Amino acid sequence: MKLQASQLHNHLKQQKLAPIYLLTGDEALQMMESVDLIRNCARQQDFSERVILTLETGFDWSSLDQEANSFSLFANKRLLELRLANKSPGKDGGAALVAYTKQLPADTVLLITADKLDASQQKTKWFKSIEQSGVVIQIWPLNALELPRWIAARMNKYGLKPDSEVMNIIAERSEGHLLACSQEIEKLHLLYGSGQITIAQVTEAVADTARFQIFDWVDTMLAGKVKRGIHQLKHLEQEGVAEILVAWALNREIRNLCYITAAIQNRQSQEQVFKTYRIWSNRKSSVSNAIRRHPQAKTWQAFLKETVEIDAIIKGVKKGNSWDALQQLSLKVAGVKLFK
Repeated sequence: MKLQASQLHNHLKQQKLAPIYLLTGDEALQMMESVDLIRNCARQQDFSERVILTLETGFDWSSLDQEANSFSLFANKRLLELRLANKSPGKDGGAALVAYTKQLPADTVLLITADKLDASQQKTKWFKSIEQSGVVIQIWPLNALELPRWIAARMNKYGLKPDSEVMNIIAERSEGHLLACSQEIEKLHLLYGSGQITIAQVTEAVADTARFQIFDWVDTMLAGKVKRGIHQLKHLEQEGVAEILVAWALNREIRNLCYITAAIQNRQSQEQVFKTYRIWSNRKSSVSNAIRRHPQAKTWQAFLKETVEIDAIIKGVKKGNSWDALQQLSLKVAGVKLFK
């Protein structure tokens, strides 16, 4: 069975999980959110065990059969994730996938993710077997007509009511990238809260040149350039840039690095992960430096908890100086060990 990404939520609400899901496409945000929907549904249906297989050079396809037919010590339901990325299963992989569909293991859901599959790959025996036994979701970039509707629905999710043309401005300034659109909408919610959003508000927020200074500061700290980063942060404070925007940019980067380092720990190639999270060539050096300093996802998760405390300070829920807290956290990101 084939579904569109927009149909997945209702599909998961209306019935039990299918035995196999194949998600294919090169639109990162829709792919991530679709995968998260399936994972969350699996947890709700007591699939407490998760196994990850990544197709890399030398991958042994017999491991798929071994995992499918191995029994958990505690008889748990299992989510088995197979990550193909931009690689083709080949002859051995195709045969292994066909064999899997012919003898589906009990209490197991196979979640396969892959980059965009071309027409010839969709005619293969393994693809047709999965389509017949499970669910195939092909994730396409949104076209010019769909994008404003997607933005409107996203804003509605945050309780934002946009004036006419607001969606077009966000689409234009974000160059049609859903991840960038999502981040701009999140920023609007941080700045103005729920309610009406005017053209003037979105123009000011999206076009504000301060955001380029903020992102430059974040990249400076990721690169480990401490002296320059301290100077940039002080400049932002003196220029009257809202600290909530500075905190938002740092939170966003730390949150992405939680996902990135976790993916690399799960043996995905760094190049592929960078592609998924849109780390373009001009930022690869600074992000790579940050990963070398802090390669463990748990470190970035600890940093993420600190951004929550900073948010509480900014909102007056917790006592403290938000700019000092931002500087301390950014220094940790840059690799400086601070005394308690």
